[in-house]
Amino acid sequence: MSDELLPPPDLAPSMPKGLPSEQYISAWLDLMAASEQFLLAGLRRKIGPKGDLRAAYQEWYRKQMEEHDQMMLHMMGEFARRSGYCDAQTGVERA
Repeated sequence: MSDELLPPPDLAPSMPKGLPSEQYISAWLDLMAASEQFLLAGLRRKIGPKGDLRAAYQEWYRKQMEEHDQMMLHMMGEFARRSGYCDAQTGVERA
């Protein structure tokens, strides 16, 4: 389907079955290192060859953590509301 963002699971690359845990962990670490290189390359492209990559990374990370904190606060509020800890209409804590 052309409007899908992710391919179906049967088209995803897979790891061989039965590998030792160390090899799965090593593959995961390789993936994380490659992801970091993509991130840094994207930041470098954005700031140019003479830009401060460390400052660009720090700003990117600050924004990511700000978004994360906002999401966590929202989820905490939803949890409180859905668990009956606070009034669903006003959001005020129940006594």
